[in-house]
Amino acid sequence: MKQWKSIVSKLVLVIFAGVLFFSGQTNTYAAAVGDQLTTQEAGWIRYDDTDVGLKYAGSWYKASNVGYYNGGMAVTGNATNGNTVSFTFYGTKLRVIADFYSSRHSNNTVTVDGVTETLSEYSASGGAVAIIYQKTDLPLGFHTVLIRSGNNRNTFTLDAIDIDETGYLINTNLTAPIDLSAAAAVEKIDLSWTAVTNAMSYNIKRSITNGGPYETIASNVTNATYTDINVTSDVKYYYVVSAVNAAGESISSNEASAIPMVAVVPDTGRALLTIYLINGAEKEYDLSITEVNAFIDWFDQKDAGVGPAKYALIKTWNKGPFTKRTEYVVFDKILTFNVDEYSAE
Repeated sequence: MKQWKSIVSKLVLVIFAGVLFFSGQTNTYAAAVGDQLTTQEAGWIRYDDTDVGLKYAGSWYKASNVGYYNGGMAVTGNATNGNTVSFTFYGTKLRVIADFYSSRHSNNTVTVDGVTETLSEYSASGGAVAIIYQKTDLPLGFHTVLIRSGNNRNTFTLDAIDIDETGYLINTNLTAPIDLSAAAAVEKIDLSWTAVTNAMSYNIKRSITNGGPYETIASNVTNATYTDINVTSDVKYYYVVSAVNAAGESISSNEASAIPMVAVVPDTGRALLTIYLINGAEKEYDLSITEVNAFIDWFDQKDAGVGPAKYALIKTWNKGPFTKRTEYVVFDKILTFNVDEYSAE
């Protein structure tokens, strides 16, 4: 019994017009439409109704009250019809936070990515900072939202919106960076794009999957170029870039991809190549391992019937008065050859 009383004491139920509002939520509690949320739950991020990413059209005014989120909310005028608020966000889920009350319209609409649903704010008793709409099954990406006020009572309100904390609200005053390109280089990828007017910086995002999801690998990049050096050779990387200023982040650029090149490690080894001819003569050459491998490749190809009949070997020793000494060996005169490697260090 004591344990049950302890649990009950942590959970306060407030009833508005037959709707249960929960306070004292924990991180494991999943709120639903009708629940009162004075702040966002874990896994969500909240944007106030004053955020520049929210675009209002029609007749709106600011209502102030300590019971509202951040002390105020946006309200349409009495008997209005068709006032709208729109925004775009990146993520997978959305909550609209507002004020249930008896004077609120019940025939508002919300359109997400072209699909329209009815949105009611009516409640006989009321309740501030509550979830009036929720969508949690959206595919990861950019989503457009249009909320239109109804007209069957007095007002419609908007207090805040919540989206998943890994997403973000789009700053529609900034255009997306364009012409993003990714150029592969040795153990790095060089990115460049067209600078965006009014951008203060850029966020660089990367994925190993075409189309994302992307991870932000750099922020506060002030130039329209970036070099990604934290790469693995032979892995294909996909990039997008967004512009940022004091008002927020733009939509992402086009996607660009590249595969970093493998660094070629110089071969410092050397070897004595001894060629035995069918007439009993021997030819010895002091060569780099690269030069020896080139000779072996020629021999194998000629043995398969491909390539020139003779191979040129440059002698860098005993040059005497000559600027260059070249000796040719003929394939069908070679009986066998030896390679004796040694360290040049």
